[in-house]
Parts: sequence; structure tokens; C-alpha cells
Amino acid sequence: MDTSLAILVVDDSKVDRTLLANMFSGSYSLLEARSGREALEIMAHEKVDVVVLDIGMEGMDGFEVISAMKADPALAGVPIVVETSEHAHEEASLLAGADDFIVKPFNPVVVRKRVENIVIKHVLERERLQMEVQKNELLASRRASELLFAAEHDSLTGLYNRSAFFRKTAAYLAERPSEDYTVVQFDIERFKVINELYGSEKGDEVLLAIAGALRESVQDIGTYGRMEADRFAMCLPRAYATEKAFEQPLAAALERTGLDRQIVLCYGMYEVVDRSMPVDIMCDRANLALRSIKGNYNEHLALYDGVMHQAFVAERELLDEGGRALLDGQFEPFIQPIFDLSTGKLASAEALVRWRHPAKGLVAPGAFMPFFENNGFIVKLDGYIRESVCKILFRMAELGIECPPVSVNVSRLEFYDPNLCQNLIDLVTRYGIDPSKLRLEITESAYADNMPQLLEAMDELQRFGFTVLMDDFGAGYSSLSMLRDVSVDMIKLDMRFLSHEDEGVQSRERNILQAIIPMAKSLGLPIIAEGVETGGQASFLKKVGCDFVQGYLYARPLPQDEHIALVSDAVRGAFAFGEEG
Repeated sequence: MDTSLAILVVDDSKVDRTLLANMFSGSYSLLEARSGREALEIMAHEKVDVVVLDIGMEGMDGFEVISAMKADPALAGVPIVVETSEHAHEEASLLAGADDFIVKPFNPVVVRKRVENIVIKHVLERERLQMEVQKNELLASRRASELLFAAEHDSLTGLYNRSAFFRKTAAYLAERPSEDYTVVQFDIERFKVINELYGSEKGDEVLLAIAGALRESVQDIGTYGRMEADRFAMCLPRAYATEKAFEQPLAAALERTGLDRQIVLCYGMYEVVDRSMPVDIMCDRANLALRSIKGNYNEHLALYDGVMHQAFVAERELLDEGGRALLDGQFEPFIQPIFDLSTGKLASAEALVRWRHPAKGLVAPGAFMPFFENNGFIVKLDGYIRESVCKILFRMAELGIECPPVSVNVSRLEFYDPNLCQNLIDLVTRYGIDPSKLRLEITESAYADNMPQLLEAMDELQRFGFTVLMDDFGAGYSSLSMLRDVSVDMIKLDMRFLSHEDEGVQSRERNILQAIIPMAKSLGLPIIAEGVETGGQASFLKKVGCDFVQGYLYARPLPQDEHIALVSDAVRGAFAFGEEG
């Protein structure tokens, strides 16, 4: 992309501005605005080719900025890409005049591609056509067709891109008012693993095979396109979709790649009832059905129903409520002790979040954490809990209590923030806390998700004095290779690995752990087993040489005052768990 093209990022969140700036660095000349008014002032004096605009800003929000730009002849033609986490805002922003939208939390590949498509359509197309017209009208016409094709089609597969699929499908349905249709969205379960194991070229071969199958089987009966990454969409006759006739051509195409046994396609379907509904909303409903079966290996197809819509509405309400709860201080850390398995003494602890709701009382994390992890709110929540833990450590230091280290979570999304390390260093410096007292837990899946940037950040944090733990060890798909590639200081063993009731399966799992734990210890990695709930688990862990234990067998998560009292007792030698737990 031509770096002479200027992109203006408008967002009142420094973290989001930084994330977007990093995504566009090297491809555009970057301008940043912290508010809608600042954005309009910049555009009054600077040439801007495309605007990336947050809808939910304080003061002058994104809708007001769009309205002001469309009312100004000098700015009316500047393309706008809206950033939002609210599905309701997507349609409203497009109707207001935005050209496209990107969804929070950001997917860097999707963000860059969508902005690139808008630039091609609105900026490069105009400039190139003007040059070609001056040379030759015929040549200019040919170039215009090429650019139009590029603006509507995915560059790898040649299928309609997201926006073109919406337009073409809307027109297709309008032309066939008396026929019944179903919108289908599908993707590849754990497509990232295929890319990692076999390389991106093989991954592209799989995507091209799917595209070829769609051309052969759907071209004459419906519409189809590539939404992003490994996600595709189709609009099919109702009977064809109900009979799942689309599965066989796709399976045959994947078989030719040689990876068919390792590829699982998951489908979400929405039966079109209201023709006036925008196609993007139809796709959202198909996507809700798809999301309902993600990670469920016994189901690979789901049909949208009203229950899913109610769940979606509940999630949106939960997000709004969570934002207010964070401002009101309703979230608080509960500290769960971690004990030395051989001595029974308190060794460290982990901070776990609880929501003290004014109406519902104490809400367990299972009721809100999965949703917050999916929509990116977890970044704000983790930051809030980390600072709360620092306040507890500071308070204990003032009381003269020697506090053991406390572990806090760092989500995988945070490693896309180039300021993460400095923010953590500034946090412990501000409270005068030894960084070794604030341990950082990173889930194993985060290492697989963003390895290079994560390893660089880990190295900087460890050099400053932080201790880094690999959380949920054994729950992922590549634990052994992680031990080889990642220089963590400790590992936390996920006892869900031993959760099967089948004795034969559990016996095999115990044998695996009996081999893995000594290997980890040979690398000098202390082991914490979390989620220990039975005496049998404890005896097994002691037998195989586990160092530390955490779980309800020993102590529940405690409010901060109870934790401080427990630490005080432990310092005086008045508390340790018994030989039998």
C-alpha cells in the first residue's frame, strides 16, 4: 500500500488507537485523534484518505462525526470504516453513511483487508482511473473493470467478499420473492492448527478447494462468498439446505487435499423468513447458530432459533452491565492460596475475579468470564484486577506482613498491545512492589496464538523481575512443544486432564502426567496443580513429584481481608494444611 495515503484513526481508547496504528504502520501515513471534535479539526487542515472511526466515544460519538462529514462537501467523499463491538451499530453505521465496519476485539488480518478494500474502492480506483483515462479510454475501461473486480472479490479465492456477498444476496432474494431460502455460514474447526502443522500454502490449498466446490455446486442455485479467514457464507434454496446437500461436494473437494480426515467443517443456518431483513443480519443469525456449536465435536451443524437470539440479547446486556460494574467497582479479587505439597505451608496465591452485583449478590466467574473473554472486555477487567492486587500487596506491606507472591492473569489479547510490558512495569513501580511478588499467568493457548510477539514481551518482563507461569498446561494441543519453545518460569497443571470418570481413560491420563511432570521438572520448572478437589488427586500428585497445589481440597478463594488474615497466620506458623488435606 502507498504510504503517501493518510489514514486517520479516531478512538478515545489509547489501547485501541495503538493496536490500530501498529496494524497500519508501514502501509499508510498515520494520523490519530482522541475525540470526534479533534478528528474534524484534523480533517480541516490535513488531507485524509480514509477514516477508521470508533462509534462508542464519549462526547461526540461516531454517528455525530459521520453526520458532520457527510454535511461537509470537502469531507463527504472520504471513506469511513467504523469500529464497534455492538451488532446493532453495524447496520446503523452503514445506513448513516459508513462504508464498512470492523469488529472488536480486532482481528489484524480482517482489519487490514477491510481497510485495504475500502482504499482500493474509494481512493486507488479513482486515482488510477483518472490516469488511465488520460492515456486511453479503452485501457481505462479495462482497468476500471479490474479494480471493480478487486473491490468485490476475495484476492485468494476469487469469491465475493463480505460486502459484495451482502449486496448480491439481497438482489438475488429480491428477484425470487416466492422461493424459500436459507443462509448458511461455515468455517473450519481449528484452522489455525492446519496452518501451523502443514504451512500456510497447504492452508490456502484447503481454502481454494472449498471455493472450487462452492463454484461447482452453488453457482446455479444461490450465492456464496468468503467472509474472512476460513469463514464462508452461502444463500441456498431451503430444501437443498435442509437436506444438507451442500456437505457432499465440500467433503469431496477436501478429500482431494489429502487432509480430509483432519478437517471438520461447522455450519450455522438461518432460514430466511423476513425478506426485508438486511442480509448482514441474516448472516449474524447464521453465525450465532455456528457459535453455539464451536468446540463441540459431537455437533457440526446448528439451525438458528429464538433461544439463540435471546442468548445474544442477554450477552449484549451483560456487556453493558459489565462496563457499568467496572466503573462502580463491583468487581473484586478473591485470592486462592497455593500450598507447598511436601510441607503444607502457604507458598503463593492466585487472584480470581468475582462480581459483587448489587441485585444478584456474588456472581461466580463462570457466569460472565467466557463472554468477556470472547468480546475483549477481559482486557479491561484483567487490568483492573491486577491493580486491585497491587493495592492489596501495598496494604500488606504497610501492615508489615510479608506477603507471598500473587498470580494475576494476562489475556492473549493484551499481547497485541505494544505498551503491555511498560504498563506492567509502571504498575509495580507506582505501588513500590517487587515484580517477583506479582506473578503473571498466561494460558497455553496464548502461546500458540501470537508466539513471536509474546516471547519478546516475556523476555522483557522476565528481565525486569516478573515470574511468568504457563497456565492451563495439559489443556491445550501442544504442551510438549511449548515446553521446548517457551522459557516460562513455572507451569500450572490443569487437573481437568484427570476429570474423566472412565477408569481406562483416567489410567492413560495418569500415565501421561506421570511422564510429563518429571520431564518438566528436569527442565527446572516448578509445577503447580490447580483445581485439586479430591484426596486421590492429591496422593497421585505427591507420588509423581508435583511441587505445589491449589484447589478447594485445601482452600477456597478468599476475600482480601480473609486472605490477609490467612497470610498473617501462615507467617506466624499458625496455619498449614494437614497431611491428608
